[in-house]
Amino acid sequence: MQVQKIRWSKVYESTEEELTDFLHSRNITAERWVADESSSSGQRSQNHATTIWCAEGSLVVYTGSTTISLQPGDALRIHANVTFETIAGMSGCVCYESITTTSS
Repeated sequence: MQVQKIRWSKVYESTEEELTDFLHSRNITAERWVADESSSSGQRSQNHATTIWCAEGSLVVYTGSTTISLQPGDALRIHANVTFETIAGMSGCVCYESITTTSS
């Protein structure tokens, strides 16, 4: 499997503050990014595995023929060299992105 969806929170009304606390408690360094309604990242791939953490709003991630929706409390691990595109939901999104290691 080239992508893996996980829940970082058991609460479906998670907040950005809860996500930053979660990341900090696990020593995960992540870069924050914001996307407006329906904005696209364009197709991209990276030479390292990455995890996208959804803090607010919603996001759809396309990888090949797979479509995955993310809401607050969700994260998506994407293997290295996998081409993917993100599109923000109706109210945009706030996400964090980290380089994935075997321990995260």
